[in-house]
Amino acid sequence: MMHREALTPESDFDPMTDEFTADQHRGLKKLREQTPVAYSSQFGGFWALTRRADLVKAARNHEQLINSILHTVPHGLAGNTRPLMHSDQPEHTIYKDVIQRVLGSDELRDRVVREVRQRAKELIARIAEKGTGDLSIEFADPLMGFAITSIFNIDEVTGDEMDQTIRDYVVGGQVREAELAQNASATMFRITKNLLADRRENPRDPSSDLATALVQAHEAGILTDEEKVLGAQRQPLVIVWLATAHTLTNIFRRLLTDHELTAKLRNDPGLIAQSVDEFLRMDQPQIGFARSSTVDLEFGGRQIPAGSAIALVFPAGNRDPEVFEDPETFIIGRTPNPHLAFGHGIHSCPGKHIALGMVQAVIEELFAGTADFELSIPVEEIPNEHWPFRSSLSLPVTVQAR
Repeated sequence: MMHREALTPESDFDPMTDEFTADQHRGLKKLREQTPVAYSSQFGGFWALTRRADLVKAARNHEQLINSILHTVPHGLAGNTRPLMHSDQPEHTIYKDVIQRVLGSDELRDRVVREVRQRAKELIARIAEKGTGDLSIEFADPLMGFAITSIFNIDEVTGDEMDQTIRDYVVGGQVREAELAQNASATMFRITKNLLADRRENPRDPSSDLATALVQAHEAGILTDEEKVLGAQRQPLVIVWLATAHTLTNIFRRLLTDHELTAKLRNDPGLIAQSVDEFLRMDQPQIGFARSSTVDLEFGGRQIPAGSAIALVFPAGNRDPEVFEDPETFIIGRTPNPHLAFGHGIHSCPGKHIALGMVQAVIEELFAGTADFELSIPVEEIPNEHWPFRSSLSLPVTVQAR
């Protein structure tokens, strides 16, 4: 095998430039058209897959592309003790079976969506009463802090407290303020430990309470590593907040800038349900999910050596013209719509049914609770998050109440 140094190419792109961050989809479109399998020297060097066919191929190859070394580019602060994101086969499926049975529960989904809808109604009413607010910081983020306490039946902290803790963790990780991120992570581990300890003493229905299901699977010998049981409950706290809050923020930005679409949905709210998958296709936030190659691989005619970090840039695949006709246009009720917003393969999101219900409910309540909304700053002044996410950091708005 050739040495890695001999195989390292020139860098094709830099995801941390102001130009790329300002319009990531434009940058990803350029890569998909010109260098669909691209190399960047950022973060110690990584490859980026941008075509849907390559992304599906990579997501299905869980034997040669593994998660336990890293699951994002850049590498996060975590180790490899948090299933499902950090685990490989056969361990991955053992944990996913336990988690999927809970998060796939219709009873849990219906209750969570109902509670999230009510909380969304309260939050948007608060903003509408003031006439101004921030749809990211005051609506999407705290709503997902609340959703976490609802999904996982957490009583120790409020949704707002959970929101602040996860926000500190994410911000600390992005700007590499290790102490801020580590303190927030310690808080989440404390909450998780207390949650699991409570369920050992006071079990709930394991079909709709993940902590109980994990504890009982551990006691039955199905899950054997206590630290990973803890990690399996801890990891979703961050994932739910990141994926869904960022998705909602991207959706809100679209509604604030695509006035024709907003008018259609306001005039006919029944179209919202038909639009959810198209919102997810176009507005998925996570561009840095990754795998590590265990052998030399080839994608799109480029040789990727063993030991490489490979980013699965699902949002780029969601706009691949080889799969999606007129991919840059939002088409209500697009059929078929094989988007990759929930990933693909064994690592696809186990909570997608809950997420779909929450996203629809929140959009409906945004429209139901307002007569109109508009950005209060020029669109080019909206601060943007950088790789590994595609989202706005703030969405200041003026709101007309009903």
